[in-house]
Amino acid sequence: MDTIDVLFRQLAATGPLELAAVLLGFAYIALAIRQRRLCWLAGGLSTALYILVFLDARLYLQSALQVLYVVLAAYGWWEWGRDATAGSGIVVRRWSLLLHAAVIGLVAGGTALTAPMLQAWTNAAAPWADAAGTWASVAATWMMVRKVAANWIWWIAVDAGLAWLYASQGLAFTAVLYLAFALLAVAGWWAWRSGSRLA
Repeated sequence: MDTIDVLFRQLAATGPLELAAVLLGFAYIALAIRQRRLCWLAGGLSTALYILVFLDARLYLQSALQVLYVVLAAYGWWEWGRDATAGSGIVVRRWSLLLHAAVIGLVAGGTALTAPMLQAWTNAAAPWADAAGTWASVAATWMMVRKVAANWIWWIAVDAGLAWLYASQGLAFTAVLYLAFALLAVAGWWAWRSGSRLA
């Protein structure tokens, strides 16, 4: 019962900035599942708001990640528009297991490099979880921009882990958003695999 009370107190204390970021985040996922280019506009606005939300929560790499997300949203808008202009539609790509393994290695290396720095030089709330979530999110976002179908598998794992991180820092609405993202990623995987041309 205490956990539920804490959750309700956190939800009641959620500020308008976080709430707006959450709603735009839901719009991003819903549009991305449908392969709508507007997903990048909603995602860019959501992540711009989350820069401030995560700074306030002392999740510094998550805040820095949002800056990268804004840039990647602009790139995603351009990349997805290029296919539409060419009349080819969205072509969903596959990556080999070897390439995924290499990306996992890069995520682990990035985490091992940045988490100790966060721990030593900042008052970061959760340096290892922050670093791992940040680098895995960068990888999954790059896959989304490049239209790699397996980005959704990555997001299931990343979003579930980030939901735990955000809940531990009192960001209840954001934790709920990321749990929903993990569930929606299953729908995204199914939609991209069944309704798209695979290259």
